[in-house]
Order: sequence, then structure tokens, then C-alpha cells
Amino acid sequence: MRAVIWWVLLFGGLAVVSALPFSALGQAGPALPWAIYLQLLFATGFLSLLLMSVAMILALRLPWIEDRVGGLDQAYRLHRQTGQWGVGLGLAHYLIKLGSKELRKDGLLVKPKGFDSGIPELFDPLHDVAKLAGEWGLYAALALIAIALIRAIPYRVFVRWHRILPVLYLGFVLHGLVFMPLSYWASPASGVIVILSLAGLAAAGLSLSGQIGRRRQVQGRIAQVTPLGNRVLEVLIDLGPGWPGHRAGQFALVTFDTAEGAHPFTLASAWGGDGRVRLAIKALGDYTATLPDTLCEGNPVRLEGPYGRFVFNEGIGRQIWIAGGIGVTPFVAQLEHRAAMTESAEPVDLFYSTQGVSADVLARLRGMAEAGAVRLHVIDTGHDGLLDAPEIMDKVPDWADASLWFCGPAGFGDALERGFTDAGLPRDRFHREAFDFR
Repeated sequence: MRAVIWWVLLFGGLAVVSALPFSALGQAGPALPWAIYLQLLFATGFLSLLLMSVAMILALRLPWIEDRVGGLDQAYRLHRQTGQWGVGLGLAHYLIKLGSKELRKDGLLVKPKGFDSGIPELFDPLHDVAKLAGEWGLYAALALIAIALIRAIPYRVFVRWHRILPVLYLGFVLHGLVFMPLSYWASPASGVIVILSLAGLAAAGLSLSGQIGRRRQVQGRIAQVTPLGNRVLEVLIDLGPGWPGHRAGQFALVTFDTAEGAHPFTLASAWGGDGRVRLAIKALGDYTATLPDTLCEGNPVRLEGPYGRFVFNEGIGRQIWIAGGIGVTPFVAQLEHRAAMTESAEPVDLFYSTQGVSADVLARLRGMAEAGAVRLHVIDTGHDGLLDAPEIMDKVPDWADASLWFCGPAGFGDALERGFTDAGLPRDRFHREAFDFR
């Protein structure tokens, strides 16, 4: 995902270079320091708006975006990173402006008399409001990033405050276009930023009107709630006729409480066409811990989706599945799918790493693995220790010919990915979910 950000920055950087007034810079003479300052100011502002526009577009939850980045989880991860980079460049833009004022006070930077900054006079009446929108929008955006990064702040608080970002984006577009110099307007940079800004404004409008994802929402009711032990709750849901079906490994954005908002949960059942889906929810935070006391049979629920591209690429050969804790959920759905298949399937080893598991759940998982022709390895970290790449390589000698599918804690996944890629596994054969939506 970081490679995508670097490509966006490279593309934006080329647009900036195309807009630089090289002839004017070459003839600036004593005014060169001031000209360089202005170009740094314009470039950071341009790249900031570019990345923020990309972040807005990524938030649309469009299927063609999912296809190109590897799923909604990856799209949101990229959305978060491009947004943070955009705000960071916005902060650099603002600090350059403040720094120039201090340098001018000390006489270290002089604004030449009659020097034309190149900002179109057409927008002069909008300068004051554009300055306020940019400055106060930056303060608010920095505060929202802090809220997103401070995990002690509940998810529902993050979601509510995050909803003002489209409003801030409107101000950033106003600021960016009002102060974009003529050299940018006369270069390919103008086409790049105008197209992305229009797309970003459309995304902001859809977000503010509550339209994002609405066509993929289906109402349903809870049919059954079953505690499975180890703080895991199984929820069976009857859906309306609008649910299009799903592939094993996909997830949905689930709303049990409109005040709380939607949370992503993996669909723990294969699609059988009977209008029912199953979730397995572990109490990992303040909200999920309350669900055993609040979810009851007959309660209304809304599902949006299905989303995700963690769908196992059947038919491509050897596979190794690795689950950490509640990360076993997508594999359970795939086991159901494999058990219902009539044709032969590729060989699979499933490694399930967890701390404590009930005998009933373990027996159910073993039965599903046997029915799906999957070799199951259960690692209880309480007495078996932590699962690592060498242990998996030892138990699956032909691991180098396999694709790996991981779902579980991020740190666990990072360690396994490093272990396998260091041993020679191509990075694009290590697939994983990224359920970090903040």
C-alpha cells in the first residue's frame, strides 16, 4: 500500500515540476530566495490537496477501487495513509508560511518590491475566507488525526468526529484553488488537481448526504445468539431479499445500534442462498464487550456489503491458512464452502493459533476441517508457545510452492510475513486482512 502513496506523490511531483516557472527562476537574481520560498509553499500545498483528494475518493467504497487495491480493508488502509500524508504536507505548507514571516522579521528573507507571486487576481475577493478555511481546517484535521491515533478514544467517538472531514475538505479545495498560481493553471498540474478535486468534491457530497454504501445495505433481524466461550458470540442473521450473496472470506459493515454506527465483521458462513449469514464476534473492545448483553433474537440489524477480496483464489494450487484468535472466522466460512464442493480442491493446511478454546468449538472445527479435506493444526499459545514461520515451514515442507492466507492480530501477521518473505516467498503470495478502519 505504501507503494501506491509513493506513486501518487511521484505523479504529483511531476505535475509540480511541469508547473515550475524555470525561466522566471533563472532570471530572479536577488529575488531568488523569495522565488524558491514561494515554489516550496505552492508545491506542498498542491501535493497536500492531491493526497487529500485521493483519500476522499478511496472512502467511496466502490467495487472497482476494491478490485485495484485488493479489497475494502486495503482501500481504507490506503485512505488513512493518504489522508495522514496529505495533512502532514498541509502542516509543512503552513509551517513554511509561518517560517517565512519569522525570517522576514529577522531580515533573513526579503520580499522584493513589485514581485508577482502569480496568484490570479480573479480570486482576490476570496482570499480572506480561503485563508481561514485552510488554517482552521488544518487545526481541525490535526485534531481528528490525534483522535484516530489515540486508541483509548472509543471507536464511536472517532466515527462521529470523522464525519466532519468532508466539510474540512471543501475548505481545503477552496484554499488550494484560490491560491494556486498562474504557472500551475497553465500547466498539466491544473488538469490533475481539477479532476481530482471534482472527484473529491463529489465524494464529499455523497458522504455528507449519507449515500456512501447505501445501495449495498440490507435490513435483517437476529435469528439466534449463541455464546461459544472464550468471549466469542455467534450471531445468526436472517436477511431481506436484497442480499446479493457473498464469497467465503468476505465481510460486511454491520449496524446493530444506529447510535454506535457500523463495524466490520467477517461473514463466518458460506453463502447457501437461504438468506442467512452468521457472524462470530469476539469481545476485543468496549463496544464488542457489550454485545452479549444487548443482542437478542428479533433485534433489527443492517448489513452493508459484501466487501473484501480475501477470497482464497481457488484453483491456483497449494495453500496455507493461518488464523490468530477470532481471525479463524473467514477460514470457517471457506471450510463450509469446501465441504459443499463436489469437485476436488487444492491441498490446504490450516494453522489455528489461539489461547484456550472450548472442546465443543474445537470438535466443531475439526469436523469442518475433515469435511473440507483440510489438515488442521491447533496451537494453544498457553502451553505450545507462539506460532512462527519456521514451525509452519517445518510442518509444510512444500511451503515455497504455496500461497499464504493470514487473518489475525497485526503484529502476528507482520512477524509471519517477514519470516516468509525473508525465506524467499514472494510478497504478493502472502495475503492478509487489514481490519484497522481508524
